This record gives sequence, structure tokens and C-alpha cells, in this order.
Amino acid sequence: MHPSSQPPADDTTFIIFLGLGFLIVGIIYIMPSIVAFRRNHPNRWIILVINIAFGGTVIGWGIALVWAMRAAHRVGSTSSGGESGLNLFINDAKKIQVVEPPAISHPSVAQELERLHDLLTRGAISQAEFDDLKANLLGSATRR
Repeated sequence: MHPSSQPPADDTTFIIFLGLGFLIVGIIYIMPSIVAFRRNHPNRWIILVINIAFGGTVIGWGIALVWAMRAAHRVGSTSSGGESGLNLFINDAKKIQVVEPPAISHPSVAQELERLHDLLTRGAISQAEFDDLKANLLGSATRR
């Protein structure tokens, strides 16, 4: 082998350290995107674009990192979603259809009298309470 075909040992070491330095800086540069994708953030793609486009500025990198670390409001959670920050997609309004509830069927007077009599026989209400409730029930039945 010709001695001039290999770089000197000092140059090889410098190139290795330079390569490691670029690798470390690159990982730090895309850290907000890594965090967003690892946390399955709903806006991870937007965070990636902001990180790549504006990550060179300290402010853009910081905004992307803070956004990636913020909690995201998920459907079905008990929180109000105020902690979710700038979630552009997950808190979108959805169209819903309002449906009238089914009509509540009122028991008949006979069914109510049977229920009151059952309460009386079980001792849940006294005879005076039974008589008062029965009088109210029969009074409201005549008004119908």
C-alpha cells in the first residue's frame, strides 16, 4: 500500500469527532419531532414541519418542543381540553344530530295505588302517609 493513500491518524480522528458532533447536533435538532412521534401526538406532522422549517432558530425549536410535550385532549377523557395547547385537529367541532328523547310513560292510577299499597305492606310508609298519598293521587286523577 502506498503511504499517501491513507489520511494521517490525526485527520481520521478529527473526521470521526466531526461526524459524531454532527450526529449529536442533528439528534438535538429533531428532538421535538422525536418526542411528538414517540408520544403519538395528534399534531406530530405539523410539529415535524415546524421543527424542520424553523428549528434553526432557537424560538422555532423551542415552540416545537413545548408543543410536542404538551398534553393533548383525547375524546372520552374527563378533562375540558384546556391543557391541550394548539391542537389543530383533535378538538375539531363535529356535527351531531339532536334527537328528541323518548316520551316518558306515566304509570296509571291503578299501578300507582298498587305501588303505594306495596309500600304500606312492607312498612316503608305509615297508614297516614298512605292515605295522604292516595288522596293526592285520586285527586289528581279526577282532574285529568
